Amino acid sequence: MMRIKQFLSRWSRTIHRWVGLYFAVVIGIYVIEIIALPPAFSSGLPTIDGKAPTQTITKNTKSLLSLEQASQAFISQHPKGINTLEDIDEITYLPSLGIYRFENQKRLFEWYLDAQNGKLLKYGFNATDFLEYRGLLGWFAPWIHNLIEMSFLFFMSTLAVSGVYLFIYPFLVKKNSEMNSTD
Repeated sequence: MMRIKQFLSRWSRTIHRWVGLYFAVVIGIYVIEIIALPPAFSSGLPTIDGKAPTQTITKNTKSLLSLEQASQAFISQHPKGINTLEDIDEITYLPSLGIYRFENQKRLFEWYLDAQNGKLLKYGFNATDFLEYRGLLGWFAPWIHNLIEMSFLFFMSTLAVSGVYLFIYPFLVKKNSEMNSTD
């Protein structure tokens, strides 16, 4: 019985060491991506937090721009990264804020336009979504991101199980030595 406990203890320490190294490498990759990727993929646009501006709609709601008028106002401002309306994947009206949101989902660019006067309020590259969906080497190949993410979850579970055993092991040894000393 003691040999099994010692084997499991050695095994848990080995697992902890190698899984810890794996986590260190993954965290290193992620930190490098946080620093290097947003400037590389933003095409010169400012980085935004992905939240709409805090503008609220005024009482004069009769003068809101239609979708066509808002699209024309948007294109007339020659937004960086957009040549035609075909470059826009999604147009959303946010009624509580009185804002139109234009998005290029492939490049994760966003523009917020005032629904009353067509003024561009906020625009940029959504670095948060980029790192969430294309981080961990997902920008290179999406399957790599999925592989790293799934292995991360598997190793996290393995680390938890081996960590619990490493925590319990001294108590098991102590209990076993007390039982042997009383015999």
